[in-house]
Amino acid sequence: MLLKLIRVEKGLCVAGMAVSGTLLVMLVLMSGINVGCRLAGHPFSASYELSGLFGALIASLALADTQRKRGHVELDLFTRKYSAATRRRVGTFNVFAGAVLMLLLGCQLANRAGVLLRAGEVSETLKLPYPWLMYGATFGFFLLAASFLTDFVMLAFGHTDKNAYAQQRAHTVNSIRGDIEQPDEGASQEPDAPPDAPAT
Repeated sequence: MLLKLIRVEKGLCVAGMAVSGTLLVMLVLMSGINVGCRLAGHPFSASYELSGLFGALIASLALADTQRKRGHVELDLFTRKYSAATRRRVGTFNVFAGAVLMLLLGCQLANRAGVLLRAGEVSETLKLPYPWLMYGATFGFFLLAASFLTDFVMLAFGHTDKNAYAQQRAHTVNSIRGDIEQPDEGASQEPDAPPDAPAT
């Protein structure tokens, strides 16, 4: 069940990153073409506006896949000294709180977009109904919440097959889960002998 959840999360996060990457390529091309047009005396009047709108979507849609790959900066000044059980509890609380925060932000943004749409708000230069793009950013927040919730399920209920889990998730893990997911280097891979077995 957990692996299925991880696969769904991975697919959604990769889709968000693909859209974000496509927008980034379009933004770079537009900027490059605009430089040439400026030299010719005919710059794009809406380049600044589109850069702002694309930039917001690029950032919001890339958040979830970055979280899935552990690409965000983490400070573990204190947590590295905690026991494995404490790190698990702290990590569980952190990712759950992050999911709640992203859901609240997404709902607030969606509500604001609806208000602006009903008011007929459009962008200054191109007259685009930009509140629709706010829904795209909302989707990015919800994707990040889904990634946090997947981490919450893993930390709260554990995962028996760590190798299968590692294949689905990123190869690098943060410090809160690093010692939990990775077996001890000195641990034996063979099953322990029964307590009453004679020593050899």
